[in-house]
Amino acid sequence: MRVFNFNKAIGLASSGVEYAQKYRRELLAGLAGVEDYYVFTDYLSTNIAHLTGRLGFRPDQVLWLYHLLSGRQTVPGSVTLDAFRAWVAQPHTLEEETPGRVLLRLTAPGTGAPEGGYYRVFLLDGAVDRVETVLSQPGEQLVTVAHYDESLSHVEHYLDGRPVRRSFYTPAGRLAAEQVLAGQEIVQTRLTPDSPLWTATSGRPQGHGRDGQRALAYRGDLVLDGRSALYQFVFDALLSRPDDVVIVDRAVDVIDALYPVIGSRRLLSVVHAEHYDLKQADDGVLLWNNHYEHVFTRPDLVDTVVVSTRQQQARLRAQLAEAGTDIEVAWVPVGYAEGHPSASYRPHALVTASRLASEKHLDLLVRAVALARERLPGLSLDIYGEGQRDPLTAVIDEVGAAGYVSLRGHQELDEVLGQYGLYVTASTSEGFGLSLLEALAQGLPIVGFDVEYGNRELVTPGRNGELVPYTGTDGDVSALAEAIVKVVSSPELPAVRAAALERAADFLPERVRARWAGLLLGGGEGGVRPGAGGAPC
Repeated sequence: MRVFNFNKAIGLASSGVEYAQKYRRELLAGLAGVEDYYVFTDYLSTNIAHLTGRLGFRPDQVLWLYHLLSGRQTVPGSVTLDAFRAWVAQPHTLEEETPGRVLLRLTAPGTGAPEGGYYRVFLLDGAVDRVETVLSQPGEQLVTVAHYDESLSHVEHYLDGRPVRRSFYTPAGRLAAEQVLAGQEIVQTRLTPDSPLWTATSGRPQGHGRDGQRALAYRGDLVLDGRSALYQFVFDALLSRPDDVVIVDRAVDVIDALYPVIGSRRLLSVVHAEHYDLKQADDGVLLWNNHYEHVFTRPDLVDTVVVSTRQQQARLRAQLAEAGTDIEVAWVPVGYAEGHPSASYRPHALVTASRLASEKHLDLLVRAVALARERLPGLSLDIYGEGQRDPLTAVIDEVGAAGYVSLRGHQELDEVLGQYGLYVTASTSEGFGLSLLEALAQGLPIVGFDVEYGNRELVTPGRNGELVPYTGTDGDVSALAEAIVKVVSSPELPAVRAAALERAADFLPERVRARWAGLLLGGGEGGVRPGAGGAPC
């Protein structure tokens, strides 16, 4: 059985969706007979291998839509700066702009750019990732951005500062596909006979484009109009076996192209967040989250909805029943936990991990820690994650917390969390909260808001942490501060930490893997799968 996990994009500041896929990959690796792949559809501006490698994905498991078109493998970059400079050949000077970014300023006319132009080279792990070609007369103009892995992968062409065309190349250097853009929208994609995907499927019926028109074969090329027609063509080629299973992690811009080609194959939709608008629910009319609206509009095409908490399972089942459908709602935690408590920890050291984004309300945490520190002078807070640093830094400076609140960036937390005394969160909506589970597995109590779903699923107030009401007022800061002081200064802190470990034991890998086995294979604990096969295309 092949399982294709569909997602839109992945970035340096990966979200809970990508971490959920990371955990799923590790769990499915233990199921006999399952080959799992991870499909990314959005155009990315950097080598996807650099991004997926950070989360432990094997290169052969990663299927980027544009690599499928051009027949390239997902591999780290290997073109050196010296090799690129040798290709330039023209006289130039080398200027370092920042770490990982250099300028090759041309000093004589030649191929590629006139005198006074330059190449801006971006390096990842010592290899060339992308190269901007900039003309300096008249005025600085970005002309192309060339992307590399083991060789030239693709080129973006710019006009008046906007991308208008993309060219994708096979590993042998032949043109595989070209794409015309308007703004950021895909207008048309043309596949040449050198595209292995077009060659492999040239005898098969094609899907329909966004306007209901069939894809056109013209002088040996395949012309696909719009995004949906492109996606349908790739998905149809990918899903070539009747027992293929599709798991959708981000549905927007993906689900409409999957529906026409899914056929009788199983389609599982994973819910990673609140599936409806709570404000609209107060008016008695439910407004569905656009990532999950397809479950309600086309329930006939969705076999199973997968949620990560029992509470969301019960709520969604009731809402689907009210909508007149009995679609299955399965409970499978998005992650697992293996307890690794530290023998020594700092009780007054607080930690949180999330994207640095406004919806995570990290500013509330900083203010709460500053307030709690008035009663517990030794408190400190380390924040792990990447994103919008400037707004958070401004709050840290405002409350004078630079000496005890630190932004630690993106790091692996397995060997880090155990040194802290308490995990804190101010997020007001989490489908599960993987970082909460990781903290519990290290013996950390949790302080956060009393909100759905992960906080209430994982935290029992007074036992393994504290939850405080969320009001959306200034009182939230003082409530969080009070809870922090209560847990950290409690004489029962060792017992609270023990209760955290006990809760995490409910999410041991063998237990969560068994749920995936039941969902995909119809039951059983699963076995250890031997070495994975190659990519399906």
